[in-house]
Amino acid sequence: MSDAAQRRAPLLEVRLHALSPFAPVLNGILASALLYGVYLALALNFGPTVIETTAESVDLDGGAWAALIMSLIFGAAITMPALTHGQWRVALTDLKLVLDEPGRRKVEEMAQGPLRTYGVRGVAAFVIGALAGIGLNAWLLNMTSLTLDGYFVSVRPWFDIVNPLLFGLGARAGVLLNREDRDMKALVADHLEVDLARLDRHQVFGRLASRNALSWLVLTAIILLFFVGSAPAIVSGGTVVLALLASGYAFAVTTGPVVRKTSQARDAALQSVRERIREAGRALASEAQAPTGAPIADLIAYESWLMQRPTWPITAPVTRRLALYGFIPVLAWFGAAAAEMVLDRIA
Repeated sequence: MSDAAQRRAPLLEVRLHALSPFAPVLNGILASALLYGVYLALALNFGPTVIETTAESVDLDGGAWAALIMSLIFGAAITMPALTHGQWRVALTDLKLVLDEPGRRKVEEMAQGPLRTYGVRGVAAFVIGALAGIGLNAWLLNMTSLTLDGYFVSVRPWFDIVNPLLFGLGARAGVLLNREDRDMKALVADHLEVDLARLDRHQVFGRLASRNALSWLVLTAIILLFFVGSAPAIVSGGTVVLALLASGYAFAVTTGPVVRKTSQARDAALQSVRERIREAGRALASEAQAPTGAPIADLIAYESWLMQRPTWPITAPVTRRLALYGFIPVLAWFGAAAAEMVLDRIA
């Protein structure tokens, strides 16, 4: 292994997922179930009531609903790095087809994980985010009249532990997104070889981008469930906006550099062929000897072909997939409505 590769390491979540015999998605579901199981155990022993029954309907308690969503967010947050790591490993072969030799070595190193320096920054971001979560806990606790004895015989400690954990994971995710942006820009700018006749090979970047966006859209769908419960609108609304922005950013950091470099290569080729067309036109207009090289009709046909070259690394199947992904947050509402219907039927 090269020195550069030794300076990289998988994230902690990736290593933990590798120890499990299950797929990352199933691991995330099990982690969410375990975390929510702890909440239910506390609620059943100390209160409040998990299910509220009225004469007209049966609903989850507001705290139980918020705990369920937070458990799902935790499961998704610890699964996303493992999915991203796996996507890079799967895409390695296709990525090497569009990179020069140093780029192939670079992408092999990138597939190992982020630089250890980014890991240190990620830990620092996690600590800052966790401190912000602790501050929110203190503010919320200050609004209640819980005594110290009452605090330890309630579900409050569950929220006071999970809140900082989620805030820390969110802050670290922002640092990692910024790292992906810089790495992808450098990889494309320095090592992408643009073959205008084989732009179909760039579709690997579109597939990576769509899968990154999918992870964030799933997280957004989970966060949208907050609106069904009693979470403060400013907290849930602000979190959803940030998650949607992160989804768009995750897509842009992968496709943006490719689009820019492909456009530059196509524009350079267009400028060259148009200059040759102008030279051929001037030669014909001056009735001088016939211009050497390709006939002007061939040059015009080549210009038309260049103008039709797609600069976006996205095919029709990827576009359809992205359109379907856009409905994922909407499905959260249907999921909440279905849960309410089930509870009503049970009642």
